[in-house]
Order: sequence, then structure tokens, then C-alpha cells
Amino acid sequence: MPLRVVIRADGAARGNPGPASAGAVVIDADRDPAGARRPDATPIATVSEYLGHRTNNVAEYTAVIRALDVAMGLGAREVELILDSNLVVEQLSGRWKVKDAKLAVLHAEALGRLRTLDAWSARQEPRARNRAADALANEAIDRARAGGPASVVRTPGGESEPADRATAGGSGSIVGVPAATGRLWQASSEPELEAGFDPGDAGPDPGDLTVTILGSGTSGGVPRIACGCRTCTSSDPRDRRTRASALLAFGEMRVLIDAGPDLRAQALRERMDRLDAVLLTHEHADAIGGLDDLRRFNELHGGYLDVRAYADSLAIVVDRFRYAFDPGQRRFVGIPMLRPVEVAGPFLIGGRRFVPVPVVHGERVIAGYRTGGFAYCSDVQRIDRDGRILLRGLDTLVVSALRDIPHPTHQTVDEALELIADLRPRKAYLTHLDHDLMHAEVEARLPDGVAVAWDGLRLRVPA
Repeated sequence: MPLRVVIRADGAARGNPGPASAGAVVIDADRDPAGARRPDATPIATVSEYLGHRTNNVAEYTAVIRALDVAMGLGAREVELILDSNLVVEQLSGRWKVKDAKLAVLHAEALGRLRTLDAWSARQEPRARNRAADALANEAIDRARAGGPASVVRTPGGESEPADRATAGGSGSIVGVPAATGRLWQASSEPELEAGFDPGDAGPDPGDLTVTILGSGTSGGVPRIACGCRTCTSSDPRDRRTRASALLAFGEMRVLIDAGPDLRAQALRERMDRLDAVLLTHEHADAIGGLDDLRRFNELHGGYLDVRAYADSLAIVVDRFRYAFDPGQRRFVGIPMLRPVEVAGPFLIGGRRFVPVPVVHGERVIAGYRTGGFAYCSDVQRIDRDGRILLRGLDTLVVSALRDIPHPTHQTVDEALELIADLRPRKAYLTHLDHDLMHAEVEARLPDGVAVAWDGLRLRVPA
């Protein structure tokens, strides 16, 4: 295997953000250093990977990281990067600062790999001279859309679809699957989990899990503004619903799922005094409107707070709250200190393992989350086979049920019950209810094992 290689890498995004991919060629530079730099040099390995919805710059960085992993796996100790992205070249070389927070993590990943090498360099060439990598990137998008594998890596040992590359910290993407959905199986009509993968594995040190439903309402909350309906004027406290959110407590760790505009009131009600991470299902206002209130937890405990989401959602969140995702803050000065972390597969928080679950919401895929025997899936229109396979064997499922009347982006109560009947959790709770539904009336017609969640409900889930 060569000690010196040339890497040509390219990221493609059809739209910005949009369907994106990474392509790269790895060329042996030991035999002919000058010839290895030719655009038509024959590669010893190639990468072609669909990434889901990404920005172009995220795709460019990801292509570099994927190619470095392949080259280093072949034993390379000296790498010459040839890219058509001048931004990536200048940032890796240290001549330009990384001002975009969502690129900071990828920049650090790439540099971390490069610094383990004996020598490396990076230079920019026009896209026309990088056509081999560009073709592999576009091949990945077309292949994935046709139902083929998301990732194909060709090495001297043959063609492969690489296995799970998620790190314990969870910042790495899954190779071989669309990273934006976090799927852990190859596309097929009958998806199967990879051998040895157990979505119910709670992790090496999960601790006992307590879940508090901070909010059980829809995007408008209940009661609605200026509404005199039966639910909005109800005297039953369970009919007062703030925006949907949940707090997970295990050991000393506290993890928040969604940070809606009612977060401050929810935190005061539950006397929250600690937070270790935030998981976002998506970027709609009812899920992220309270991110600014996280500043108090930075003030209490110091340091950055990880905010995790699928890459497409994360890019939008970082753009909307750019001031809060400043990677250069050294101490708390009155604004949130948030660190964006892409969800691209299973990850650990403390000793507990979390598995992202693809949930269809309108025309897009958002994130649900499973940890051990518990799963939380809000804003569900439907959950397809690839998501349901991750939700088998649950003790407790919290799932959205907007109303009885069909909605274009949310499931009804009956549709939620059909999903629950298929998944068969020991216990299920309906959340994200609109003002069409009164708590007592809905609960009276639910089957055994299913209940309506309310603000402040506490659930204890066996490890």
C-alpha cells in the first residue's frame, strides 16, 4: 500500500441546502508523484456517498473527511489534497477563519486527521480538473434516488458499503446510509438491522431514566390566543398544554428534547437547574423558539452546551441563532454558548446511548429519538418501515396525535393508535395535541396501555 497519496475530493449539493453528496479519488503517489497529480490519473480507491440534505460547504468538508479515512486505512502517511473549494483549502491551511459554526466541527474533524499524518498539503484547482471526484459525487445522488446504496467505496480489496462509523461522541456520520436520516440498514423493501445492532441497547452506563413531559401541546399551544372553545376554556388543568417538549434525567445528566418558546415557563415550573445537551427534532419555531433561554444553563455551569439535530435542521437553526453558535466565546457574557453537533447515527451522552429515528413530517424527514426502552416521536405524519424497525420492543413510547380531523403534516389520533398497535410498546402516551381534543374525552376512548400525556407528567422507564 502507498505511503504517499494524492486525494481529489468534491462535494455536491443540488440546492443550498439540498440533496448533497461526497465524491473522492485516492491516487498512489509513490510510483509517479507527478503523474498522480494529473486529472485523469488512475485511482486506487474511490468514494461516492449520498449525504442527504446538506449545504455545499458541508458536503465539501465531508468529502475530504471520507477520503482521508479511506487513504489512512490504506496506510497513507503523506497526503496531498486537491480540491475545487477554495474556502476549504484556505480554512484548512489556516489562512481563513472558520466563521460558520456548522463548519467548525467538520473543520476540526478534518484537521484532527491531517495532524496525525507525517506530511500534508492542500491546494485548489478548477472544478474542470476535478471532474473525477465531481462525477462520483453526482453518481451518489442519482444512485440513492434510484434506490441504490447511499455509499459505495472502492478499494484494492474490492467494492464495499462501509459499516457504522459513528463515534462514541456521535459527531461522525454513518457511512453507507443517508446521514440525514440516520438509517442503519441498506435500502430495501424489507429493511433489516445490521448484524449485532440493537436499537434498544441503552449504553454502557445508562442509569435509571425519568422522563418529564414539559409540554404536550401543538405549535399554537392550548389554550389558543383569543379562543373560547370548550378545550381552551376548560377547567381541567390537563387541557392547558405548552409547546411539546420533554426532559430526560438519568444519573446526574439532563437532556432536553426540543426547546420551544415556552421553555422558560417550563423550566421554572419543573425547577430545572441543570442541562447537559439538547436534542432537536426539527427546526420549526415550536421546537427551537426557546433556544435563547439556554443561556441560563451556560451561566450556571459554564462552557458550551451541545445542540444536536439532523444536518439539514442544524444548518437552519445555526443560521437563525448565529449569535448563539459562536465558536470563539471564551466565557459567558450574556449570550448563549451553543455548540452544533450533527446527528448522523447513534451517540452517547454520559453513559446512555441514543438512536435517531427517521420520522416523516410533511415533505421531509425529521428526528425522533430512542434511548433504551424509551422513544419520543413528535410532529409525526407517519413513520415508515425504516423508522419502525428502530422502535420495536419499547417499554414506553411518547408519540404525537394532533386531532381527529386529517392534517397534511400530522397524524390523527386514530393514525397514532394504528402506529402504536403495530409497534406494541408496553405503554404509550399521546402528545402534541391541539385544542380540538379534550384530555378526559380522548382518554376515555383509548385502549388499554395508551394514555394522554399532560404537562408535568413524569414517566419512569426501566433501564
